[in-house]
Amino acid sequence: MGALNKLLAAVLAILGAVLGAVLGIVAGLLWLVGIILSATIILAPVGIPLVKLGKSLFSTSGDLMHLS
Repeated sequence: MGALNKLLAAVLAILGAVLGAVLGIVAGLLWLVGIILSATIILAPVGIPLVKLGKSLFSTSGDLMHLS
């Protein structure tokens, strides 16, 4: 039973790292779109919240990958 628990823990750790990496890529793209939108005066009200959301997703992805 102990070996099964170790295997399950390893699989969950790998899955969390992969999900964290994918979320980090999505956060990066969202942040980049927010920066581009913020560069235009008219779309700045849309871009600024996207940058904040991207920052939040970056921290969540770091938590998933256990980067502290």
